[in-house]
Amino acid sequence: MIRPLRRRHRVIVFALTITLPAAFAVGIASRSEVPTSKSGAPGLHAEIHGQIEIWRRNDLWAKKAIQTRLLRISPDSRQLVVALQAIDRIVRPDLLVYWTPGEPKTLNSLPEDSFLLGSFEQSAPTPFTLPEPAKKQTGVLVLYSLADQEIVAVSKPFVAK
Repeated sequence: MIRPLRRRHRVIVFALTITLPAAFAVGIASRSEVPTSKSGAPGLHAEIHGQIEIWRRNDLWAKKAIQTRLLRISPDSRQLVVALQAIDRIVRPDLLVYWTPGEPKTLNSLPEDSFLLGSFEQSAPTPFTLPEPAKKQTGVLVLYSLADQEIVAVSKPFVAK
Protein backbone atom coordinates (compact mmCIF):
# COMPACT_ATOMS: atom_id res chain seq x y z
CA MET A 1 0.00 0.00 0.00
CA ILE A 2 2.83 2.41 0.73
CA ARG A 3 4.85 1.55 -2.41
CA PRO A 4 2.15 2.78 -4.90
CA LEU A 5 1.78 5.99 -2.93
CA ARG A 6 5.54 6.53 -3.00
CA ARG A 7 5.63 5.96 -6.75
CA ARG A 8 2.80 8.42 -7.31
CA HIS A 9 4.49 10.96 -5.05
CA ARG A 10 7.81 10.52 -6.91
CA VAL A 11 6.10 11.11 -10.30
CA ILE A 12 4.24 14.19 -9.02
CA VAL A 13 7.38 15.74 -7.49
CA PHE A 14 9.35 15.06 -10.68
CA ALA A 15 6.60 16.67 -12.82
CA LEU A 16 6.48 19.70 -10.53
CA THR A 17 10.27 20.18 -10.65
CA ILE A 18 9.99 20.55 -14.41
CA THR A 19 6.71 22.46 -14.79
CA LEU A 20 6.98 25.02 -11.97
CA PRO A 21 10.27 26.65 -13.08
CA ALA A 22 9.06 26.61 -16.70
CA ALA A 23 5.76 28.25 -15.73
CA PHE A 24 7.60 30.83 -13.64
CA ALA A 25 9.95 31.68 -16.55
CA VAL A 26 7.01 32.02 -18.98
CA GLY A 27 5.18 34.26 -16.52
CA ILE A 28 8.19 36.55 -16.07
CA ALA A 29 8.84 36.71 -19.82
CA SER A 30 5.22 37.51 -20.67
CA ARG A 31 4.84 40.37 -18.17
CA SER A 32 3.72 43.63 -19.72
CA GLU A 33 5.68 46.81 -19.11
CA VAL A 34 4.54 49.05 -16.27
CA PRO A 35 2.64 51.96 -17.86
CA THR A 36 3.94 55.45 -17.19
CA SER A 37 2.19 58.57 -18.31
CA LYS A 38 4.25 61.43 -19.67
CA SER A 39 2.00 64.16 -18.31
CA GLY A 40 -1.12 64.41 -16.18
CA ALA A 41 -3.33 65.65 -19.02
CA PRO A 42 -2.83 66.98 -22.52
CA GLY A 43 -1.82 70.62 -22.79
CA LEU A 44 -0.67 71.12 -19.21
CA HIS A 45 2.82 72.32 -20.12
CA ALA A 46 1.44 75.03 -22.38
CA GLU A 47 -0.93 76.16 -19.65
CA ILE A 48 1.87 76.43 -17.09
CA HIS A 49 3.96 78.66 -19.36
CA GLY A 50 1.00 80.99 -20.01
CA GLN A 51 0.24 81.55 -16.34
CA ILE A 52 1.56 84.32 -14.09
CA GLU A 53 4.03 83.17 -11.45
CA ILE A 54 3.37 84.64 -7.99
CA TRP A 55 6.23 82.88 -6.20
CA ARG A 56 8.65 79.97 -6.58
CA ARG A 57 10.19 78.03 -3.69
CA ASN A 58 12.60 75.14 -3.52
CA ASP A 59 12.63 75.08 0.30
CA LEU A 60 8.93 74.52 0.95
CA TRP A 61 9.33 70.78 1.58
CA ALA A 62 11.49 69.76 4.54
CA LYS A 63 12.28 66.15 3.63
CA LYS A 64 11.97 66.14 -0.18
CA ALA A 65 13.50 68.25 -2.95
CA ILE A 66 10.40 69.54 -4.75
CA GLN A 67 10.18 72.83 -6.63
CA THR A 68 6.88 74.53 -5.81
CA ARG A 69 5.43 77.38 -7.86
CA LEU A 70 2.28 79.35 -7.11
CA LEU A 71 0.63 80.51 -10.33
CA ARG A 72 -2.37 82.62 -11.29
CA ILE A 73 -4.26 81.32 -14.33
CA SER A 74 -4.65 84.78 -15.89
CA PRO A 75 -4.28 88.41 -14.75
CA ASP A 76 -8.06 88.73 -14.35
CA SER A 77 -8.65 85.37 -12.71
CA ARG A 78 -8.63 84.73 -8.98
CA GLN A 79 -8.02 81.02 -9.48
CA LEU A 80 -4.64 79.86 -8.16
CA VAL A 81 -2.63 76.85 -9.20
CA VAL A 82 0.31 75.24 -7.44
CA ALA A 83 2.79 73.47 -9.74
CA LEU A 84 5.04 70.80 -8.26
CA GLN A 85 8.13 69.29 -9.84
CA ALA A 86 10.30 66.73 -8.09
CA ILE A 87 14.00 67.62 -8.25
CA ASP A 88 15.01 64.21 -6.90
CA ARG A 89 12.96 61.15 -7.82
CA ILE A 90 10.56 60.04 -5.08
CA VAL A 91 10.35 56.27 -5.10
CA ARG A 92 6.86 55.68 -3.76
CA PRO A 93 3.83 54.25 -5.56
CA ASP A 94 0.62 56.16 -6.31
CA LEU A 95 1.54 59.58 -4.96
CA LEU A 96 -1.39 61.90 -4.33
CA VAL A 97 -1.27 65.58 -3.38
CA TYR A 98 -3.59 66.97 -0.71
CA TRP A 99 -4.02 70.46 0.70
CA THR A 100 -4.76 70.50 4.43
CA PRO A 101 -5.91 73.67 6.23
CA GLY A 102 -4.13 74.83 9.35
CA GLU A 103 -0.62 74.32 10.64
CA PRO A 104 -0.48 70.73 11.89
CA LYS A 105 2.40 69.93 14.23
CA THR A 106 2.66 66.28 13.21
CA LEU A 107 0.63 64.30 10.73
CA ASN A 108 0.30 60.57 11.24
CA SER A 109 -2.68 60.27 8.91
CA LEU A 110 -4.64 62.54 6.60
CA PRO A 111 -7.03 64.86 8.42
CA GLU A 112 -10.73 64.68 7.55
CA ASP A 113 -10.74 68.23 6.15
CA SER A 114 -8.01 67.58 3.54
CA PHE A 115 -8.68 68.42 -0.10
CA LEU A 116 -7.49 66.01 -2.79
CA LEU A 117 -5.68 68.02 -5.47
CA GLY A 118 -4.69 65.13 -7.73
CA SER A 119 -2.06 62.58 -8.66
CA PHE A 120 1.59 63.67 -8.51
CA GLU A 121 3.43 63.07 -11.79
CA GLN A 122 7.19 63.31 -11.33
CA SER A 123 8.27 63.42 -14.98
CA ALA A 124 6.97 66.96 -15.63
CA PRO A 125 5.67 69.96 -13.65
CA THR A 126 2.25 69.00 -12.35
CA PRO A 127 -0.27 71.83 -11.80
CA PHE A 128 -2.98 71.51 -9.15
CA THR A 129 -5.86 73.93 -8.71
CA LEU A 130 -6.02 75.09 -5.10
CA PRO A 131 -9.38 75.07 -3.29
CA GLU A 132 -11.04 78.33 -2.22
CA PRO A 133 -10.07 77.98 1.49
CA ALA A 134 -6.38 77.95 0.48
CA LYS A 135 -6.65 81.62 -0.55
CA LYS A 136 -7.94 82.68 2.87
CA GLN A 137 -6.08 80.57 5.42
CA THR A 138 -2.76 78.92 6.07
CA GLY A 139 -2.37 75.32 4.99
CA VAL A 140 0.11 72.66 4.00
CA LEU A 141 0.55 70.41 1.00
CA VAL A 142 0.76 66.70 1.75
CA LEU A 143 2.25 63.97 -0.45
CA TYR A 144 0.43 60.74 0.32
CA SER A 145 1.25 57.27 -0.99
CA LEU A 146 -2.04 55.57 -1.69
CA ALA A 147 -0.47 52.12 -2.09
CA ASP A 148 1.50 52.35 1.17
CA GLN A 149 -1.30 54.24 2.99
CA GLU A 150 1.22 56.67 4.50
CA ILE A 151 2.27 60.30 4.34
CA VAL A 152 5.49 60.70 2.36
CA ALA A 153 6.14 64.42 2.88
CA VAL A 154 4.50 67.54 4.29
CA SER A 155 5.27 71.07 3.14
CA LYS A 156 5.86 74.05 5.38
CA PRO A 157 2.72 76.11 6.07
CA PHE A 158 1.88 78.79 3.50
CA VAL A 159 -0.96 81.06 2.41
CA ALA A 160 -1.75 81.19 -1.30
CA LYS A 161 -1.70 84.94 -1.87
